[in-house]
Amino acid sequence: MDSVGDWLIMLIAAGIMGWWVIRRLDRWLHEPPDARLRKLATAGGVEEDEHVVLLKEQGFQVLSGKHRIPLGVSVDDGAVMPTRLYFDYLAAKDNKYYLVKLERPKQPLEWTASGLRERLLVYALLFPDCHGIVIVFPQQRQIKTVRFKVEAGEK
Repeated sequence: MDSVGDWLIMLIAAGIMGWWVIRRLDRWLHEPPDARLRKLATAGGVEEDEHVVLLKEQGFQVLSGKHRIPLGVSVDDGAVMPTRLYFDYLAAKDNKYYLVKLERPKQPLEWTASGLRERLLVYALLFPDCHGIVIVFPQQRQIKTVRFKVEAGEK
């Protein structure tokens, strides 16, 4: 790297890299809070089935369906074990986003505070911009909305 041309190429490359990093950081800082949900809304297609019809009857707009979130789990710095988290639909109502889960007879929800926390809190933590988690009961043609609220700790 004794020649001036080599240094000039290195400076130009460093300038381009610096500009790219600053631009990415600026874009990330100014990204709206629900941008992750907007990306999910355009990611999956929606097939018109009985669940989608039921959600539409209740005033929801079904944006996308059948999402799989890949996760990795490691114990004591061991090998990362892959796993997945699923939810059925992403819906919107009154400009608020909702994750939708279908109630499955083989895996019924326990409708206690601790049961709901164990099964659904992970979704609320992964998507804090969601207004709630909608549970669809296909057999009863019923919908329930679950929301989590962090309360002040005990003294």
